[in-house]
Amino acid sequence: MNPLMRDPWLDKNPGPFREGDRVRLRWGTTEVEGTVVEDRGNLGVGGKRLYGVTFLCDDVSPPMYTELEVERLTLVERNGEPGSKK
Repeated sequence: MNPLMRDPWLDKNPGPFREGDRVRLRWGTTEVEGTVVEDRGNLGVGGKRLYGVTFLCDDVSPPMYTELEVERLTLVERNGEPGSKK
């Protein structure tokens, strides 16, 4: 994300995930791994925190982007730190 477009509130109130973290999410009936590309802030229903995530469904499709609530994501790897947990 362009740092000039980033909301300063997000830096003062960090969520459980950072940009670049690897996460696991359910897509249809399967679980896939993706990368957090954006912290959208507390925009979800009831003020839940949303994250923008990119992931690959298979080897031939282009990367997909979705926005999910924090509860639907599981940390796989902290940005550059294998095996890290929340």
